Amino acid sequence: MKVLFVVHAPAAELAGGEIKLASVRYRAAMPVAELRRMGIQADLLSTEQIAAPGFALDADVVVLAQPKESIFAEGAPLGGLLKFIQGVKAAGKTLVVDVCDLKLGEPYCAYIASLHGAGVADACRRFYPALLRMADAVVTPTAALGGRLRSYLPELRNTAIVADPIEVPLGAAAFAPDIGRPLRLLWFGFYGMHAAPVSAFCRDELPALATELAPARPVRFTVMAGPEAEAPVLALGAAAKPAIIWFQAWSVPALAHALQNCDAVVLPLDYRTDSAVGKSNNRALQALYAGRPVFAHPIDSYRELAAYCSISEDLGGAIRAALADPAGCLAHTKAGQDYVARHYSIQAIAQAWAEVIRR
Repeated sequence: MKVLFVVHAPAAELAGGEIKLASVRYRAAMPVAELRRMGIQADLLSTEQIAAPGFALDADVVVLAQPKESIFAEGAPLGGLLKFIQGVKAAGKTLVVDVCDLKLGEPYCAYIASLHGAGVADACRRFYPALLRMADAVVTPTAALGGRLRSYLPELRNTAIVADPIEVPLGAAAFAPDIGRPLRLLWFGFYGMHAAPVSAFCRDELPALATELAPARPVRFTVMAGPEAEAPVLALGAAAKPAIIWFQAWSVPALAHALQNCDAVVLPLDYRTDSAVGKSNNRALQALYAGRPVFAHPIDSYRELAAYCSISEDLGGAIRAALADPAGCLAHTKAGQDYVARHYSIQAIAQAWAEVIRR
């Protein structure tokens, strides 16, 4: 049996190994590498490669990562993808669609219309439900996302959950911020999607926390993201005073280093929105495995980690409580580290993919 993972990412990026999108790393590149180690024939290609003239499909199972909405503004790639999907079905191959974001429903379409215009939103409205109906199986990283998909498409029956794996090294658990040095808080991720909740945290919660802890314990909040986020992140400094805002460029090695040089990870989220239901808990998993406490707004996938993280609408209050009981915070973090190691290693995730592929 041979499986082909198809992702909406530049072919050169896949070949070079420096894959920017976490979803491509977690949902395809890392599983493909581990499946190969397990003795399963697995390949990873981009949508541009499978749409190229002369491409011949020799896989038994195709795992198609749900393409980004930008494909509807790119013309030729969409046509090539549609032709490929039709070929997969005509050849009697198994089509698995991997969904890691909620791209159904009018709240999503309204958001896309605001970004790309009504034409792209209408294409999304028609394409994504049709794609899921064509799939022989639909995979999601969380049960909450699978449930929400079925709320829009009740006819979906063959669904499976395959979580995101951890990719950072195991770190020694630590939470002992000393009086006299900064309390080092870290956020990381794709900033554009999370700009609003990060900005709200800097404006509404961070100043009060920093004022309360100053001057004995200054607060430094580092935002790690792509270079396009540097200017808007640094602009948050005025609203966050007396807290200090730092920007750091993201990369996988830089993230591993940043996790070892922070006291805690803070993850503000748009937790009241429709799309938040489907968000993965992968950033909390990375932080816990690195041994750092996590303070996050409540979304469904984070509730699984409530015994190990501080999941609260009041992030500032949760941080204050942890500072008042650092030993308890550290104990929860260590227990979370063990939990993540058992359930989210790439070996465990690849085994889950193998079960889906062999169905």
